Amino acid sequence: MIIWVWDTMKNENNKEITHNVKKDHWYGIGQRLLALVKDRSFYLGVLLVLLMGVLTIKLYNLQVVRGDEYKELAHISTGPVVSMSIDAPRGNIYDRNGVLIATNRQSYKILMSNKDNPQSERDAMYLKMINIFEKNGDTYVNELGKYLASATQWSSSLADNEDKQADFINRIAKKKSHRERIKSAADAFDYLRTERFAIDPLYSDEDAYKIMILRYQTFSFGLSNLLPTVIGTDCCRDTVSEIESRYFEFPGITSELTYFREYVDCEAASHIVGYVRAINSEEYNAMKGDGYTINDIIGKIGIEKTCEEQLRGKNGERKIYLDTSGNIREYSYTPPVPGNDVYLTIDYRFQQNCVEYLADTIQTIASSADGIKNFGDANAGSAVVMKVKTGEVLASANYPNYDNSIFLEPSSNKEAQQAITDLFTDINSPSLNRATQGLYPVGSTFKPVVAVAALMEQAITTKTEIQCQGSITIFEQKHHCLSKHGNLALTEALARSCNVYFMESGIRVGVDTLDYWAKSFGLGEKTGIEISEYAGYRNNEETMKIKEPDSYHVWSDSDTAQASIGQLYNLFTPMQLCRYTCALANGGYLNQPHLISSIRTFNGNVVSDDAAKQLSFEKIAVTDAVIGNVKDGMIEMVNLSSKARVAFKDFPEGFVAAKTGTPETGLEAFGQSSHSVLICYAPANDPEIAVAIVIEHGASGGNSLSLAAEIMKDYFGM
Repeated sequence: MIIWVWDTMKNENNKEITHNVKKDHWYGIGQRLLALVKDRSFYLGVLLVLLMGVLTIKLYNLQVVRGDEYKELAHISTGPVVSMSIDAPRGNIYDRNGVLIATNRQSYKILMSNKDNPQSERDAMYLKMINIFEKNGDTYVNELGKYLASATQWSSSLADNEDKQADFINRIAKKKSHRERIKSAADAFDYLRTERFAIDPLYSDEDAYKIMILRYQTFSFGLSNLLPTVIGTDCCRDTVSEIESRYFEFPGITSELTYFREYVDCEAASHIVGYVRAINSEEYNAMKGDGYTINDIIGKIGIEKTCEEQLRGKNGERKIYLDTSGNIREYSYTPPVPGNDVYLTIDYRFQQNCVEYLADTIQTIASSADGIKNFGDANAGSAVVMKVKTGEVLASANYPNYDNSIFLEPSSNKEAQQAITDLFTDINSPSLNRATQGLYPVGSTFKPVVAVAALMEQAITTKTEIQCQGSITIFEQKHHCLSKHGNLALTEALARSCNVYFMESGIRVGVDTLDYWAKSFGLGEKTGIEISEYAGYRNNEETMKIKEPDSYHVWSDSDTAQASIGQLYNLFTPMQLCRYTCALANGGYLNQPHLISSIRTFNGNVVSDDAAKQLSFEKIAVTDAVIGNVKDGMIEMVNLSSKARVAFKDFPEGFVAAKTGTPETGLEAFGQSSHSVLICYAPANDPEIAVAIVIEHGASGGNSLSLAAEIMKDYFGM
């Protein structure tokens, strides 16, 4: 490369002149390099660069390539590295609109590790700790309390159990001869105080018992210099602040953040949400491979159980070790990952209202006893509301229900533990999720599927008329109707719920074919909903053998007649009834009932949603014409029933399609009311929601009409 430069020279008169000189570009570079080589600082710089390179490579090898290896080696002289689990918060549960139903409250665990200080100082510290716990209403570990309730009393579990008393005495006695000295709770206390723990006699018995609580804890489980023992399980911020501000009085005492489940005004959805409780030994053995410990809390029923894997979160880990000075140091820390949040399909405000409407209706029926059909024994029931086209459950109401918060109380809360015992022994079974586990006869609400079967099998047409004289004799058995309806065809037969019409139609079809169509509409089958459910029973010969195993009963047309009006062995859940109603309303599509709308991470990322479930349905092999004929009968039922007209008077004519049922219990003659069952949907011309109601001993299907009207008015904003 050639460049031009300016060059200055002197002429013969010693004057400077300037002219252009053509020079090689590399000439200047060579001159600079020559000067650089002659400079000592150049060599110093090269040396520094080489040294830095060597050090960088060495550090990379130490920290990255062999970092873990050297990290372990660095602590070999200090003893083992131990791990402490860091609690992860459980995921929240929300309704479809983001209303919080289940969450967590923050609390603290108080931990204690061993310090090499005199026992007298530790006893004084133990007393201070228990006093702080009790002052602030904290929950603390009291293993001694399982045996001694005080300085003079056995615990309730030992009070009348001499074998358990003997086991405890054997555990604390140093010698066999000492056991014979311990005859009472007071003797056991004195022995622990004087012989086993040598607690200063200046302490009162009350204070000595408090000291003894933590002494017994360390006696039973030991006390490590490194891995701390939990002594307070649910402690408030005031306790932590006091310990921190007086840290010199509490050597070896530390605190750690933890979380406890909390339900937010959740009683109306207690059967859906469920509850959490301590893992039992059987569950632990099944789940320990998934990282569970014997101290974990897990979901026991409902969504808490179904979504346990999603809700539980991932515990963090803190690794600690003792340095050469005997101080606890942190080796590594992995933060906990909160559990995923679950969003439900239910509208919680609507759910609460449905529970309230249900409770009010049951109380109204019970208070309206007439001693003829209504004996005032209505006391329980369920109402399910579902989106007709998607299977989303908007409400699943139960009465009676329960407060699932009682399961969050510690075992020391005797009142809560008694409430739990009462819950499972209550004759009305408030713990039962009647919507998915209540099995009920359904009476005349079964007639629409009988109509489908008779039409599809061409046993009748919409114009076929059957004469009703108020009863029919089949196989030498007389079966009664509600009235003498005369000649009537399908639409009027459904509207007036004529037993004779459907008995005759059912016999023409046959029980096996009826069973096929009932199964096609999901009756007597599990719906696949996410929480625990029962399948129930359909009328058929197989069920007869289950229900009457010692009988010589042979199925006859008389049984088919009973089956055709929903009596005999039929037992279905309200959830199945609602699904069946949706299938009638939506043109014969059996959809997937579901309660979970979506699952999201704690920062809002969607893990899964219900899009697939909304599109998950099975087309029943029924024609649109047949479904239309049945729907016409259900619409006409509302038009012809005076009770229905009153209940739905605020809606336009033909807006609601419904079918009532009054299934008998078989004990009406002994003063027990029949049940009240209702299925309905609206708007009839373009259905949005379906409702299924069962009221135990509700006396008449018509008694559920007002409840259905309240639910629909709420949903449609009326």
